[in-house]
Amino acid sequence: MPGPWEVLVIEDDALDRALVVELMAVRGRGGVRVTEASDLQAGLTALDGRRFDLVMLDTKLPEATALHALRAVGEKAPLTPILPHPAYISVQTRHTARQRGAFDVVVRGDLNPMWAAVNKLLTLSTFGSDIHPPARAVGQ
Repeated sequence: MPGPWEVLVIEDDALDRALVVELMAVRGRGGVRVTEASDLQAGLTALDGRRFDLVMLDTKLPEATALHALRAVGEKAPLTPILPHPAYISVQTRHTARQRGAFDVVVRGDLNPMWAAVNKLLTLSTFGSDIHPPARAVGQ
């Protein structure tokens, strides 16, 4: 896998954030550089100064609902794929997240599907594929 890719992980729980960061380090084999943000505001600030290839977004942040966080990140970085990673996801929430601009939604504890989604996104971005949903592509 070529790289290095820049991934922003927005996750308020330190153990969950460490799990996602470790997954990126082990499966990414040095090809993924991770920036950590412990809350939505820190994540939005990180998006001000840099371009990321992917944003991993916790959907249960204390200062924002999942859809508010998704919208805020999408407005700040409209061309950056967002991969929400909740502890649990219903079919309706997955559908709504996709409608609101998420590429996919993966459950945080399911490491193999999580890495598969990350790897797919990063690989598609390497080849210049259109990985942005139509709702996010408006106004490019």
